[in-house]
Amino acid sequence: MNTKGGGDRRPRSENGTSQTIEPSSSPRLSPNEWQYAFDHVISDADGRAQFTKFLQSEYSEENILFWWAVEQLKAVCASDSRPEFERTVLEMFETFIASESPLAINIDHETRTDIMDRVENKDPSSFPNNIYERAQAHVYRLMEKDCFSRFVHTPAYKEVAKKIGLPQTFRFNEKITPS
Repeated sequence: MNTKGGGDRRPRSENGTSQTIEPSSSPRLSPNEWQYAFDHVISDADGRAQFTKFLQSEYSEENILFWWAVEQLKAVCASDSRPEFERTVLEMFETFIASESPLAINIDHETRTDIMDRVENKDPSSFPNNIYERAQAHVYRLMEKDCFSRFVHTPAYKEVAKKIGLPQTFRFNEKITPS
């Protein structure tokens, strides 16, 4: 989760302690069912819009914006428009990867360095089609495991779930932990 501005951004209980939401032991969705629900939310335009609003409220909208930009980049690759691909790779680099990026994503150092080495001072014609694949997978897992577990408790999720035929509620236990 992006902590621009600093501080712990986990939800707070009434007494001010941070909350950790953990799945209950019964009934639980299997990892495949959880991933299915997440995939359907971010693949649906309305679901993605609602999830984006939720991420904005958590100061982490860069994750879904990056994930979606990579999906759009894949479509550019499929269209065989190399100049558009190269321009998009550079725009995404400046927006999400470079030092001082306005929407810097939280990825591991090795992945960031690998992308930076491929983009900085290189001929754009040498960019591989899958340049952002590893970073996208990292951001996907972060959203699925962290952000989505909180999103499913919102009225926005219930509205989207109803529309696209997903479970409207999941059972979770709330464990209060000191901040």
